[in-house]
Amino acid sequence: MRASERIFLVGVVGVFFVGCNRSTPATADSTLPAGAKKFDAESARKEIIAADSAWVRAVQAKNVDSVMPYYASDAMSMSEGTKAADGRDAIRKAYEQMVKTNPRNLAFKVDAVVFSDDGTMASDYGSYSSTSDGPGGKPIKSTGNYMNLWQRVNGRWVLIAEINNAAPVTM
Repeated sequence: MRASERIFLVGVVGVFFVGCNRSTPATADSTLPAGAKKFDAESARKEIIAADSAWVRAVQAKNVDSVMPYYASDAMSMSEGTKAADGRDAIRKAYEQMVKTNPRNLAFKVDAVVFSDDGTMASDYGSYSSTSDGPGGKPIKSTGNYMNLWQRVNGRWVLIAEINNAAPVTM
């Protein structure tokens, strides 16, 4: 073999090894275990919106037991004008007090659902309106904004944090 052919061959082999040695950034799809399904953001978005809707129905039915499965055991809930509820037991107590105000006409408008790159976390945010009983049973209409933080646990979405605040909103 001539010297020029050897140099060419060494060059080609060198480029091959350098190219094969480059790492490729991992993506959610490239780190899936064998047999796992690719994350479907649209299906997950529908699941979260369905969970939001079921939560609204449970609150309007004043059924705290039906609300609680949506919360992780260590969830945090922060509502306008109240102390933060840390953990499922504290959240239950807060909702037991809230349903005594006769919540009704509860409406949510989801502005967006956003997912983490690996599809294990999500947030949804938007606006809400509701009516409840104030002092002396006088109806009080509330409007505001909310944000929920969800985590995928054992195949289902659970709330790990929620916050809402009163604000004039056009729904």
